[in-house]
Parts: sequence; structure tokens; C-alpha cells
Amino acid sequence: MLTVRRSQRRAKVLFWATFMLAAFLAWRLYHIQIVQGPALAARALEQQSAVIRVGAQRGPIYTDDGVLLARSLPSRSVYASPRAVGDVEETARKIAGILHLSPTVVAQRIRQAPTYHVIAWKIPDEQANALFALDLPGISVDEEASGKRFVPSGRLASTILGFVGRDDDGLEGIEYEFDGMLRGTRGLMTLETDEFARALPFAKPRWIDPPKTGDGIVLTIDSYLQYATQRALHETVTKFGAVSGTAIVMDPNTGALLAVANVPSYDVNAYDKYPLDARRDRAVTDAYEPGSTFKLITATAALESGKVTLASRFPARDELEIGGSVIHNAEDGLMASGAGSETLEEIIAKSHNVGAAEVGLTIGRSTMYRTMRSFGFGDPTQVDLPGENPGILPKLDDWSETSLPTMSFGHGVAITPMALIRAYAAIANGGLLLRPRVLGEILDPDGRVIYRYGRQVERRVMSPRVAAELRGFLRAVVLRGTAQGVAEVPGYTTAGKTGTAQVAEGGRYLPGAYVASFVGYIPADAPRFLILVKVERPRGAIYGSVVAAPAFAQIARAAMLEAGVMPTPSPAPALPTAAPRSGLHAVPSKRPA
Repeated sequence: MLTVRRSQRRAKVLFWATFMLAAFLAWRLYHIQIVQGPALAARALEQQSAVIRVGAQRGPIYTDDGVLLARSLPSRSVYASPRAVGDVEETARKIAGILHLSPTVVAQRIRQAPTYHVIAWKIPDEQANALFALDLPGISVDEEASGKRFVPSGRLASTILGFVGRDDDGLEGIEYEFDGMLRGTRGLMTLETDEFARALPFAKPRWIDPPKTGDGIVLTIDSYLQYATQRALHETVTKFGAVSGTAIVMDPNTGALLAVANVPSYDVNAYDKYPLDARRDRAVTDAYEPGSTFKLITATAALESGKVTLASRFPARDELEIGGSVIHNAEDGLMASGAGSETLEEIIAKSHNVGAAEVGLTIGRSTMYRTMRSFGFGDPTQVDLPGENPGILPKLDDWSETSLPTMSFGHGVAITPMALIRAYAAIANGGLLLRPRVLGEILDPDGRVIYRYGRQVERRVMSPRVAAELRGFLRAVVLRGTAQGVAEVPGYTTAGKTGTAQVAEGGRYLPGAYVASFVGYIPADAPRFLILVKVERPRGAIYGSVVAAPAFAQIARAAMLEAGVMPTPSPAPALPTAAPRSGLHAVPSKRPA
């Protein structure tokens, strides 16, 4: 009986002990699985996975007529897991021949980090395929989500287009200026990996934040006009052995830039093989003394102030002494001394420096300075291109005795080609100063237009009447002045102004170094295309009429034909005028001033 009772007690103790153990285990299981389960699972996943930043594809860039300038193509990179690589030296030797690198460099890259890392970034397809076929231990060839930037046209608009760096960030040009729109948003994902940080074969990536493709942009650039402008400029720079050149085509009624060309230029796909000088957008970075093309600014100040009219006359002479300095007219066959006096129109048409200086002295320093500031000289134009130079316009208090007369014909002041063409656009469109622009539209990743830019008027800088009178001056330059016979385009009417200026460097003028330029538009009666051509340090000829005006005519003809406007055999219309022009004589010589 005692034995039975003892057995029952042991059974009860064993039962309750077992029950308590089971209850404890159940409680622990509940605590681990239910209470701590999510946190432990996340911790385990963290130990077995890597967080990967995934690049987003940049948006494409198009011209106004739909030509693709830049896009991102699929690409692959080479990665190494050093612990999985057997013989590093032998592996490096096999890889080096395909990547066109030395085995030493490849070996160093393999050893540069203990975990999974890149050793060759966005390689060509042929190299990727060859490495993939080798199937080397510890070496993988993986897709890059961001792709590789590719420019199909190479040199077309290269100096304004710019390029991107290794991380797909815009570094120069439009790629830099609109980087925030183009680059999109990078994504984050987790991926299960082994001890070497390599992705497991059947692991599925989990997106934390998917990448978002960047927006596309449409430029105002016309691809054919850009090509024609680049070709004409290159031919001109080559012909005259010049150091560099710039040409711009603008719609003067909207401020849209239709072409921006620079020589030298470069191939965007191989930008690292070119010097910085070849990549510079001289249209906005290079300020220069414009010379006679600036005389239209003087004429604007004179006519707007009312201190000079179309009937006003000035002494016709070829020299003027001021403050111990002597101002000369160019010895070009269009000298002033053959007549007793000359009008403002004649001064512009024949490009007389002395006459422009006399006009400047007549209107005074304050009027001239106020007009130059009204045109925005001394400030950036705010064109949507990076690296813009504001130019140099000395403050009125810093002017010397000779500042006013010399600035009146474009010396002693420095401006960019972009600033000058903007000023001429105001003359062509009736007096409105517009903001130059190269961005036309923004596209979403699906190619839909989400914003379209229009013209941006900054202010009125002259009355429509004065603008019309200045257009008459510019027409006279082509018909009877310094651009006679060189800036005309058969079957169309043109107007414009020549410019020849010495190159200033280090506070002095360089002997024998000149800038030849021409700014004009077509057609003369209803300006549609405004064109600037600037050639730096030509050899064999220095005048704007000889060097730059023929290039203007070549670009102007191409622009009209591309626009579908055919030439007409009718003779050029009579010279427009709003007042008598006594003393204006046709000059048989076609040499420039």
C-alpha cells in the first residue's frame, strides 16, 4: 500500500514537472514566435542580406525637331568577390586582355576591398560578353540599372550638350544645367547574399524604394540648323586659320536658340580624350570687345534719348584726338573725309569709328551708360546654359576721358556673343529684350509633355519707332555699306552689321590679333532668323565682312531653305527710310570697315 502511494506521488510530481516544462516551452515558443518573431526575422534577414542603392536611368534629350541627342542604354559592369577568386594573378591576366588594362591594375582592383565590389564600370557589350563566357570564379558581370549615357550624334551641339560622370551626374553643359530633371531618383533594395556579399542564386530582391526614371527634355535647337551652323563655322575657322569661333542662330521673336556652335568642339562619347579648351561653350563663357557691332547700342542711346535724329549730321573726318589719344577710322576704302558731314545712318553703314565717338560725346556718359545697362550688359543673360560670363562694363565713376568715345564703337567694354545677339534680337523684334533659352519642353518618363516653355520678356529697351529706324541702318549696311556684296543671300533680303576689334589680353591690345564678327537677320522686312558669327584671331584677313559675313550668308540661306522658304528672283527692295539722307553715296569698293 505504501509503495502504491509513493508511485502515485512520483507520478504526480512527474506530471506537474512535465506540465510546467511544457507550459514554459509553450510560453517561450509564443514569446519567440509571436512576440519577438518579426524582430528576429528582420535581424536574420539583415545578417543575410545587403542593402543596394540602384541607379535610375537619366531621361533622354531631344532637339526641337525630334532628333535624339542623348539617352541611356543598357550596360554591364564587372564585379569581384576576392575570397572566391582562386588565383588572383591568373584571373587578372585573363581579364586584363579583354578590358585593355594591365594585369597589375586588375589585380590591384580585385584586392582593393574584401567584399563584393566593382572592378570595371559600364564596359562595352563585346567586353561583357567575353568575360561572361570565361565564367571565372569570383568574377561576375552584372547589369547596371542606370545604363550608360550614349550620344548618337557625337559632335552635334557637343559644346552645349555636355556629358555625365561615372555616377551619371551631369558634369557639363545641358546635362549639368538640367541634372535635377534628367537624373531621376535612385532606388533602394535588399537582396539575400552569402558570406562574400554575393547574391544567392534563387534570392528575390525586395524593393525598399524603386528607382524612378528621370524626365526627358526637348531643346529649342533645330538639328539641321545646328549641323549647318557647325559646318559653316568650321569651314570659316579652317579657311582663315583662326584660333576659335562661335556662331548662334536665334528666333528673335521668342528668344529660342536654334543653333549654338563652337570651334573647337569634341565628341561627347569620348570627352575625356579632349582638352578643356575644346569643351568650352564660348557663346557664354568668352567675353570680348565687340567692336563695330556695338555701334547699334550707341545708335539706340542716341535715338531713344532724342538728342540725335535721323536728320542730325556730324563732321565727317577720319581722326579725332581725345585726352591725348587719337581715334582712327579703319583704312578700308570707306573713309569719311570725302564728305563734309554724315548722318547717323551713314556712320553705321560705313562703320566709322570717329563718327560713333562723336555721337557718344553728343549724347553724354549718363545716357550711354543707362542704355548699356538697359540692354543688360555687365550682367548674365540668364540663358539656361552653365558657366555664363557677365562680361565687363566699368562703373560710370571709373570711366576715363576716353571711355565714352571708345565704348561708342565697341572698345573698353566686354560682352559675350549671347549678350550681343540678345541685344540685336530687341532691334529685330521691335524693342523687347528677351531672355535667351534653350529648353523647350519637359517630358515625363512616358514621353508626355508636362511643361512647355514660352518666350520670356524682360523689358522694353527701345520704342518700336527706334527699332524700325535701326533696322533701316542694318539694311543699309548690307546694301551700301561694309557688308555690301558679302552678306547678301540671292533671292532673300538680309540686314546686319560687321565688326572688327582688337583682342585685349592682360590689360593691353595684342598686336595683329583681331576678332572678326557679323550679326544679322533674314529676311530683312520680317526677321525670322537672327545669326551671329564670331571668329577669333583669323589670319590672312581681319575684317568682319571678309571673314564672318560670308558664313552668315551661308547659314542664313540654309535656315530659309530648311524653313521651306524658297528664294525669289525679284530684285531687292528699296532702302527703307524715315527721313532724308542727303550725302549718302553709293561706294563702289566692297572692302569692309
